[in-house]
This record gives sequence, C-alpha cells and structure tokens, in this order.
Amino acid sequence: MRNVIYLILLITVFSCSKKQELPNDENNINSTVFFDPILLGATGVDASLKINSRFSECGEWGGHNEKIKIYSKERNYKDYFLDYEKTKIDCDKRDKNGENIETVIFQKTIKLDDSGKKSITDYIKRMITSKIEERFPGNAGNSFTVINCDSTLVIKVYDSNSRNLKSYNTLLEELDLKNVK
Repeated sequence: MRNVIYLILLITVFSCSKKQELPNDENNINSTVFFDPILLGATGVDASLKINSRFSECGEWGGHNEKIKIYSKERNYKDYFLDYEKTKIDCDKRDKNGENIETVIFQKTIKLDDSGKKSITDYIKRMITSKIEERFPGNAGNSFTVINCDSTLVIKVYDSNSRNLKSYNTLLEELDLKNVK
C-alpha cells in the first residue's frame, strides 16, 4: 500500500511539471495596450478620454483650440472612436464678455485602429515627460491637456517648449489629421 501512495505522489509531481510559457511583451508584440472600453463609454455612460490643446497666437489672450475625444460607443466593447475639432480665432475680435470669438473650421470622426491607439498611448507618455520638464512660460504659452471623464488621469502642460507642439503635431500626423503650424 505504501508503494502505491509513493507511486501516486511520483506521478502527480511529474505530471505537474509541464513547462508552460507565460505571456510577455515579446510574445505579444502585435497587441496594443489601450484603455478599457468600459472606461470610455461602452456601458452607455458618457465617458471618454479628452486631449485638448490651446495655442497662443494672440499672446496672453490665448488662441485657437483643438479638441480630441476618444470613446467607445454603447454596447461596443471592441471599437474605439475619435472626434477631432479645430477652431480658428481672430485676435482682434472679441465678444461682449471680452472673450475671443472662435469658429469651428474642421471636424472629423475616425475609428481607431491599433496604430491610432498606439499613437495616442505614445503621446500620453510624451506628455508625462513634458510635465516633468515643464517650465512656466509667463502669460503666453501653449497648453496641452489629457484628461479622462472621471479625472483619475489628468496631465496638463503649459509652457512654450517647441517640443510639445512637435509632439502634438506628430500625434495629428499619425492620426491623419491636420497640423498646427
């Protein structure tokens, strides 16, 4: 009887020693890590990730705005979409409250593929680096913001570093959108 118990233990030990590879980044080179669709509105909640940019062509009074909204549609757990809006501004005209008058000059909606998701993820990583290196520009700088709807992710960079504009234009190029000059 003792030999049978040893035999069962021996078989159990050797049968459980099968080598199994765990997934790692090298095995998943083609997969893109991105936000959970539930966090971007797939459950019907108005949820999104927003990338906002405000430029300073009017000096301390600001300039035009560009808005990017990334979201999932209700009950769609696999597709992501992006809405882009660009405005123009006349620095010499203001409304009765003294605010710049903006006019929407370009709008576009695109369905994001893996390349687009990677571009957004890379841009967010560059924004984190820019935030660490940020220096206050005085009253006239460009502002770049990444924020999700519940404010658990907020990155705001306000400076006059040309690298931030280049980074933003790289994102627009990779998403096949128009550049800021």
